[in-house]
Amino acid sequence: MNYVAYLILRRLRAPLITLIVIYSISVLGYVLIPGIDGDGNPYNMNFFQAFYFVSFMGSTIGFGEIPFEFTAAQRFWTLFCIYGTVVGWIYSIGAVIAILRDHTFIHLIQRYRFRHRVEHLKQPFYLVCGYGLTGSAVVADLSRRGIQSVVVEIKQSRIDALELDNLPFDIPSLCADASEPDVVQDAGVALENCIGVLCLTDDDHVNLYIALASKLLAPKRMVLSRVATREYAGNLRSFNTDHVIDPFETFAEYLCNAVFHPYRQLAYNWLISPQHRSLQSVMKPEKGRWIICGYGRLGKAVQRRFEQLGLDTVIVEPDPDSRNIKDDYWVVKGLGTEAHTLMEAGIQSAVGIVAGTADDANNLSIVLTAKDLKKNLMVVARQNSHHNTPVFKAADINMIMDPNMIIAQRIMTLIKTPLLIRFMEEIKQHDEAWCEKLVRHFDVMVRDNPLDSWSLQIDQNTTPALYESLRYGQEVKARHLSAHPQSRGQQLPAMVLMVVRKGTHHVLPPEDFCLRIDDEVLFCGRSHVQSQMLWTVCNSNVLKYVISGQDEGGGYLWQRLFKKKVQSKDFGGRV
Repeated sequence: MNYVAYLILRRLRAPLITLIVIYSISVLGYVLIPGIDGDGNPYNMNFFQAFYFVSFMGSTIGFGEIPFEFTAAQRFWTLFCIYGTVVGWIYSIGAVIAILRDHTFIHLIQRYRFRHRVEHLKQPFYLVCGYGLTGSAVVADLSRRGIQSVVVEIKQSRIDALELDNLPFDIPSLCADASEPDVVQDAGVALENCIGVLCLTDDDHVNLYIALASKLLAPKRMVLSRVATREYAGNLRSFNTDHVIDPFETFAEYLCNAVFHPYRQLAYNWLISPQHRSLQSVMKPEKGRWIICGYGRLGKAVQRRFEQLGLDTVIVEPDPDSRNIKDDYWVVKGLGTEAHTLMEAGIQSAVGIVAGTADDANNLSIVLTAKDLKKNLMVVARQNSHHNTPVFKAADINMIMDPNMIIAQRIMTLIKTPLLIRFMEEIKQHDEAWCEKLVRHFDVMVRDNPLDSWSLQIDQNTTPALYESLRYGQEVKARHLSAHPQSRGQQLPAMVLMVVRKGTHHVLPPEDFCLRIDDEVLFCGRSHVQSQMLWTVCNSNVLKYVISGQDEGGGYLWQRLFKKKVQSKDFGGRV
């Protein structure tokens, strides 16, 4: 507000001086010009009377001539003062309107209101820097889960889009450059209720600045950043950025899983994507040559992974000299949209093709051309624009690489529970038969509904009822937590994926697995199950019911009635 006051005083300096001069000359004229009182005697106004008259005359209120009827000289001076004050006020009001419309002034007011709103947030929140496709998807998902977020975006059009988005609650937002440390500080990075900072702008350098500022201003704050190049990824990790997400490397890993371990990749898809793929979508391509069209960020990541796994590849690139491609790679010059280019790349003997250019039209053209040349071909395509989603879905592509959605899904996985990432690492230790059995269990459990995941830490604050039961030596098994809190014989559509106990990971523990204090338990199932499960672990009566079948209320009146009922049974109905 100091900046606002300074700006107002600076912009209104000339209008204020003009009004002061006009009012001073007007008041002085009324004091010096003699008048006539009611008895015909001459008189002169004092300064108070003159200032009082000029005040209501200058504002055009017009109370009349005071304290006596004016003389001709006073009326002549009044005419001069009327036009002078009107001009002065028009000039001043115009200056005020210009300030109210001034971009700098509006930004300062918005900045102050934004900082005030953030400082008065009571609930925990995430600071989201960048409200593009990734940022909007993350904010929408956080809002659906009841988690508050604060948004900083440099483009006003995106801030306007945030205002129009149908979100469950209001999101504080500011149009500013998040790479400036004072902006991040105003956005609440140092506040205790700030959970973490999500660097989701389209510029790696800006994300680097945001991550640096966040780690310096609040060293303990969790920082998560998207990145598009390996150089910036290494730079971000050098100062302990908590999570660095490269969508191209992530997708290259997914693609390799789909080629070598399709059921493992399908399990990943069920766990991280609400729109998971069905069991019928599993494709088991033969081991053979792959054609990579476009040697950009995606092409390089896929080529590097395929090379590590010993797969033969052909690179199709319109300008191979500028891409620094190794001499021992098989390279065909061209876009891949022409049939002769793909024929030269050996599409008839290939098992899959990656349309990975930065142009959606070219990628779709590559897909259609490749399908015409060979039917049984695994097709992978990069989608650069979110608006082209219907077209890519209609193209019947086996795997679509949307960088924004990959980042958003990865972020939500980390936010929901970091245990899920550890479970996905544990999956790598198991074979395809085990992964297929797991996916079929998912399918039976939730069918076409989204599969959600969550975790519980067995401690006094998070699970008080469960903690007390274990503390007093009562045996609580994994199946008890997934029992319906109102009908213990019915199991909720959920399962225990993993229990972490003192650093040991128990993957898919049996139903009679006994829980202990300080265990971390990872669940998956229908989203509504989480609230029912929290009811069980936080309410001692519900927990006792699902374990033993005894249904005891906690209220005083219910307990009195329950005791009378027991006495009546004990004494043959006589009370």
